[in-house]
Amino acid sequence: MSMAGHSPQPLSIDVPLCLYVDLDRFAGLPSEQVLSDEERERAESFRSPVDRQRYVASHLALRQALSEYTGLQHAELHLSKGSFGKPSLTGHARTQFSLSHSQGLALIAIGGRGPLGADIELLRPVPDAAVLAAEHFTRREQEALAALPAQERDRAFLTCWTRKEACLKAIGVGLLVSSQSFEVGLEPDCRSVELAVAGRILWLLLGPAPERMDCVGSIAEWRQTEARAGNASHSGRLLEAHA
Repeated sequence: MSMAGHSPQPLSIDVPLCLYVDLDRFAGLPSEQVLSDEERERAESFRSPVDRQRYVASHLALRQALSEYTGLQHAELHLSKGSFGKPSLTGHARTQFSLSHSQGLALIAIGGRGPLGADIELLRPVPDAAVLAAEHFTRREQEALAALPAQERDRAFLTCWTRKEACLKAIGVGLLVSSQSFEVGLEPDCRSVELAVAGRILWLLLGPAPERMDCVGSIAEWRQTEARAGNASHSGRLLEAHA
């Protein structure tokens, strides 16, 4: 069969709902009617009133978005956390979501396929970018960053940073995976990413959040898990990460 005239289908992340929220202007339901005891205790732990307000606003916005996506009332939304702190919606395993915020701006992603990770950073100067890159980026990513004109490095660094964070949030295994063990690049493109975790290969789709001039955002979706060769119990099987 000739493939002339056909091009590969672009990678697509299943995120039906993806939105930015201005936390300093967000007005939702009173927090005592919506947030859990744990969330209220966490809010009270912030010394800064601004940080406390932004934390509350981000979690109210998340619950409002989940309510709109699922059709559930706020009182029916019960969030729980995995062993490494990744939140999930109790009783609704097919509803995947991720929340990130940078100062007064939040990014919320909700979908119905694989586990999601979202990360956002406000665009700003990063004077220690080279030091941070040496600690968290692959050698090729470090070299690519150093080769850029100075005026392009801040956005490129933050793009790579949010892409790493989005992948790690999607798989939800905390510090078990080093950010230097996988490559995401400095460009806000769509690509597949391979991570090795505890004898398994995890496949993710990675792409940019909707473009804004004041920030960079990234979203990752964990699609599949494959056992490494030599794992007798799972060798050769391809498993859906969210089955």
